[in-house]
Amino acid sequence: MLKIAAIGLGSRATEYLTIMQLLRKKEVEIVAVCDIAPQVLKDIGDRFNVPENRRYLSADALFAEGKIADGLIIGTQDATHVEIARPAIELGYTILMEKPISGNYAECVDLAKRAEEKGVRIVVCHVLRYWDYYQKVKQIITSGEMGKLVTVNHTENIGYFHFAHSYVRGDWHVEADSTPSLLAKCCHDIDLIQWFFDKPAVSVSSLGSLEYFCAKNAPEGATEFCLGGCPAKKDCVYDAEYHYITSPLHKSTFVKFKKRRLTGKAGATKADIYEALRTGQFGKCVYLHDNDVCDNQTVSIDFGDGQTALHTMTAFSKGCFRSCHYMGTKGELVGRHNDLRLNVFGKYSRKIGRKLGHLPGHGDGDVGLALRFLKILGGEAENLDDVTFIQQTLPSHAIIAAAEISRKENGRRILMEDFYSQSL
Repeated sequence: MLKIAAIGLGSRATEYLTIMQLLRKKEVEIVAVCDIAPQVLKDIGDRFNVPENRRYLSADALFAEGKIADGLIIGTQDATHVEIARPAIELGYTILMEKPISGNYAECVDLAKRAEEKGVRIVVCHVLRYWDYYQKVKQIITSGEMGKLVTVNHTENIGYFHFAHSYVRGDWHVEADSTPSLLAKCCHDIDLIQWFFDKPAVSVSSLGSLEYFCAKNAPEGATEFCLGGCPAKKDCVYDAEYHYITSPLHKSTFVKFKKRRLTGKAGATKADIYEALRTGQFGKCVYLHDNDVCDNQTVSIDFGDGQTALHTMTAFSKGCFRSCHYMGTKGELVGRHNDLRLNVFGKYSRKIGRKLGHLPGHGDGDVGLALRFLKILGGEAENLDDVTFIQQTLPSHAIIAAAEISRKENGRRILMEDFYSQSL
């Protein structure tokens, strides 16, 4: 029986726990959970039948027990991943760490070295690599069917409501408390681009800003809270009451179902939600919040030998989806959300079929990652080459760190050779 513990019981960690318990119930025992919120700890502890004496309000308290599980999920806020992983490494845990590792590249490298020295494996949750969609992209690029990969154009359309929820009102709205929005939201995309080219980047440049979600764009008379008598509330597309409570089912988005996130309670009532919106961060005006992360950004990457990539992050889209274009010397792959088509010049065009067809969010990536982690724990993983161990994810974190330097210096081209020498 594989024993699993989790620190930080947000949506990501609880999803992995749920997958493990549902699909490998006879092989997995969830033995300990940890969260700083007592109500969350109780709700999740009850859901997974964790003994009362194995529910911890701090990581230090859990670690004081020694090594009590085979695998540890770290699902806390971005800025805390490294400080929690360090004692876990010392205790010998195999770690499943929510991305990103850290906004400080030197910390990422140091953690990887510590893990290697202790013989500990850290798997970073770049779940898109485990999604059948992007595995197909990788297979086609590697096969040579579309020739040499020359240019990649990736766009992360975050969705106006998702950006408002997570990056204006939510836990990623202040860079100093979390990480830059590019790292928090798009390290998936940069990791994929790095994976597809499979070579070191030569240089990086980036432009971006907080363009819209700021006081200069606030409607006349706007109040601090949407439920504070705001005269613009009726016509505001970011009205918190509409998004979290009153939107009809056929128009509502996933944020409407984030009741536990809004209130801290698993079984939150409408009254609980209203109270949270009157006084909490999710009820605040998106123009009068204290957010400081970019709502739009582009990253240009030169991989040398004529190979380049452009990644765009934007808050300004109706839905949440990725659009991508992989251009080779003999053909191209064009993708939008779940659709993927291969065009080989002068020969044929075909839609790329996949095992599970159209799936929302991360597709089957979350399942693939969770099950692969269990195989690693059990010594059953046959091929470790495509596992997102921390060492494999360092290059994408370096690209993003360099991009942030460039953005803050008005798009200056950053040579990666210089970046590495100055950052380590």
